[in-house]
Amino acid sequence: MSRLLSSLSVLVTVVLAACQAAVVANAQTPSAPAAAGRQVITSAEQLPRRVIKLDKLPSQYLEAPRAEVLALAEVLERNLRDDLERFDIQDAATLRDYVSSLLALAQLRGDWAAVPALVERLKSLQDKPGPRATTGTIATILAEQQTGRRDAAWVQEEVRRRYGAMNWREVADGVRASKGRMELLSAALVKGAFEQQVDVMARNMNLAVPEDIVDAIVGARVQNEMVLPFKAAIVAGLQAVVDAQAAAAPKPDRWTPRQFAIAPTAAAREVGVGIWDSGVDLALFRTTAGRGIAFDREMRPSQDLLRPLGDAQARWGELKKLVKGSMDLQAALDTEDARLLKQTVASLKPEQVRQFREEMALASLYSHGTHVAGIAVAGNPFARLYTATLLWEHRTEPVKPTEELARRTAAAYRQIVQSFRDQKLRVVNMSWRYGASRYEGALAWHNVGASPEERKELARRLFAIERDALRAAIAAAPEILFVAGSGNEDNSADFEEYIPAGFNLPNLLTVGAVDQAGEETSFSTFGKTVVVHANGFEVESFLPGGDRVKFSGTSMASPQVANLAAKLFALKPDLTVAQVRQAILDGAERDGRVNLIHPRKTAQRLGIAP
Repeated sequence: MSRLLSSLSVLVTVVLAACQAAVVANAQTPSAPAAAGRQVITSAEQLPRRVIKLDKLPSQYLEAPRAEVLALAEVLERNLRDDLERFDIQDAATLRDYVSSLLALAQLRGDWAAVPALVERLKSLQDKPGPRATTGTIATILAEQQTGRRDAAWVQEEVRRRYGAMNWREVADGVRASKGRMELLSAALVKGAFEQQVDVMARNMNLAVPEDIVDAIVGARVQNEMVLPFKAAIVAGLQAVVDAQAAAAPKPDRWTPRQFAIAPTAAAREVGVGIWDSGVDLALFRTTAGRGIAFDREMRPSQDLLRPLGDAQARWGELKKLVKGSMDLQAALDTEDARLLKQTVASLKPEQVRQFREEMALASLYSHGTHVAGIAVAGNPFARLYTATLLWEHRTEPVKPTEELARRTAAAYRQIVQSFRDQKLRVVNMSWRYGASRYEGALAWHNVGASPEERKELARRLFAIERDALRAAIAAAPEILFVAGSGNEDNSADFEEYIPAGFNLPNLLTVGAVDQAGEETSFSTFGKTVVVHANGFEVESFLPGGDRVKFSGTSMASPQVANLAAKLFALKPDLTVAQVRQAILDGAERDGRVNLIHPRKTAQRLGIAP
């Protein structure tokens, strides 16, 4: 499926992400000068793709003798070090991935003397103060625990002491989120994900798997053997830090005072707002005459403007609580819903993991578009919604990429944009993005292509068909302002090509996320096309049916910009797209990489009294 740009999607991928739990490293730094004698790498496409032959299924390595895993690890480490020796990689997020893998390999080998240097190298790849402070802290503590044979009480106290000494304003959000992720760690959860997803891919590929699978095996062994035995101690230490800071003054709210609402009695005109997303509960909103257009997982026309839950409909009440619980857990809130989520995950058996992950993915897709829509029209009684619904796959098995499917997707993109024009929309929000790597993974799953390089080339060709069609369709609708979320990978969109966030078009704005204090979030992707920022942290909006929850992500930041644009068009209908886009840019306030929009000031600069 395409990447939905909200924190809810984190929950459905937490299992494999948890395999790197011993390393907390999640930011970038500007690229370094090219090193002599090495090939300069400026794009993810230039990096090699490799497979490693396994002797058994990936899940079997989770409990195999260490010697077998160490043999695989040796192959992986040789590949990683060869890349670092041959290539001058001009992207710190990619370097972070390499160093994080080397750190996990050192932990697996018990090479505790190597840990401090690797952690320092990771810290050098951070340019956000929070991640710079927290990077590698757990790995360092566990290395010292191993060398000193210290007990769980020592680990708990070290977690409390080291995180407690950090600048709380800088690390608060990260500490809370880390605690939430740690509470969900489970050997059964990882085993189930391997057995029901990773093993299937490995079988399809006759056990010649992408080396990322070996990286995941190594991470899972590190988690199971070195992190999980101290899970309770780590959680307790983090909880003590959170509790100690409970009375701390919250960050100043720079965001709320910037907002304005249009009075229902204002001299304004209706404005059409498009939500190009996973589906919207239109019963909650006023709509355009056409209401919407939809396409299914294979990009064929559908009548479902809001995704059907199917057999999960009877469980929506519980799934809704789990969705809210995932958000509460990320915020370190001890709520009934957060406790329900922890209890549900803790009770899962490996054979139940696939259904749980697929239902949570379904809940994410079911909720996402409606939540985005609520943000886009908040405070604007003149907004009229139109949905372009893409019923992305929620199951673990991806749709098989083909040229026929790519061309249907291209045709659907053109049809969707034409429907926006027919409805005379002025603003369209797009809180999703993807790149060619999406197809590389799906092609590997289905064992299409004789080699990784062949899959890379095929993925590029299929992606280009869709990219070119989407870019041409948006460019052909100059009367509409399109707004896109940048992404939640805290990476540079300049290194890996994404759509629509990577487009440089006069009628498109790409948005990064800040918190309510106006500080860049730890997850927000950046790059030359990310020209403005808005609040994307714990933003409250609707779920289907009308309940309200807080989600985080650039999915939530992008519709804040769409909201402003729609208000400007409503209050001053004769404005052009170019004028509104420039007004938003002119009203924004620059602070380093962040360019934070100021809705109230923007309206005032246009002579509109909000």
